[in-house]
Amino acid sequence: MTFRNGLTSLLRPEDSVLVLIDHQPYQLANLNSHDPHMVVNNSAALAKSAKVFNVPIILTSVVADRGGLIFPQITEVFPGQEVIDRTFINTWEDQKVVNAVKATGRKQLVIAGLWTEICVAMPVI
Repeated sequence: MTFRNGLTSLLRPEDSVLVLIDHQPYQLANLNSHDPHMVVNNSAALAKSAKVFNVPIILTSVVADRGGLIFPQITEVFPGQEVIDRTFINTWEDQKVVNAVKATGRKQLVIAGLWTEICVAMPVI
């Protein structure tokens, strides 16, 4: 394993993959820590920034038939890209997600989700 220090230890686009987890209307409904419009706009801005830097994006939802589709402000950035719809709460328990991440060949995962306690914490742990 190669260790990097200093500036070389920072996130680099060529080493990163972005996993967007459960950016769905149902998940946003009970989010009271931030303005909903700001959350959608910031999520879309993150997706657009990743695209500009050629960072691969993995889009995931959970039970989309009940929770709604990923925000169109995100999916419009990646027309035709598959959204991996899961039934597992923990994204990392879904083999399709794991395979999609591995297929990128990238080693630095950037994970964003609406609920830190579930969407982000569980797969990171």
